[in-house]
Amino acid sequence: MEQSPPRYDLWPPTLRHAMRLRGALIPCGPGVRGIGWPDTPRVRLSAIAGALSGNQFATLLTAAWVWGAAEDPGDPLSVAGFAGRARTQHTREVHRYELRISEAEVARLGQFGVTTPLRTILDLLHLSPTFGEIEQHSCRELLSIAQISTEELSQLLITLRRPHIRLARERWREISLEHRVA
Repeated sequence: MEQSPPRYDLWPPTLRHAMRLRGALIPCGPGVRGIGWPDTPRVRLSAIAGALSGNQFATLLTAAWVWGAAEDPGDPLSVAGFAGRARTQHTREVHRYELRISEAEVARLGQFGVTTPLRTILDLLHLSPTFGEIEQHSCRELLSIAQISTEELSQLLITLRRPHIRLARERWREISLEHRVA
């Protein structure tokens, strides 16, 4: 069994600060990770553990960052819970909301969860309030992580029935055209 990274968010702020000054802790998104811990999805999730309360999980751009498909987790972080089990609430640091999602669409990395790479692509296409270069780049990167081709995703978007499907198809059309040109 793989060891879980420490929860540095539970340390007193003065200790975290001192360990950062010594070089033992380094920035990892809005949190920190130990210098000896590799920059992996599991470690990134642990770095934002303080934002993941209850049975909530990272989603949208925050999930893309966890998977290594975005350089930044977004501000505020995007965190969701299962529909009917979470309350929608926003703070300056975290945007929390509900998603209709199956357990199979949430990857558990240690004690924390993140939407799967395919679900992250679909959520970025359907739900992202903005859809600029960062989100487009993240979708392209997530394609290889999800091990799905542009044609397979195009076909999925044709058959999928979900709110904002027209918007998602238009956004995907932009990405797939750029992907073919490159």
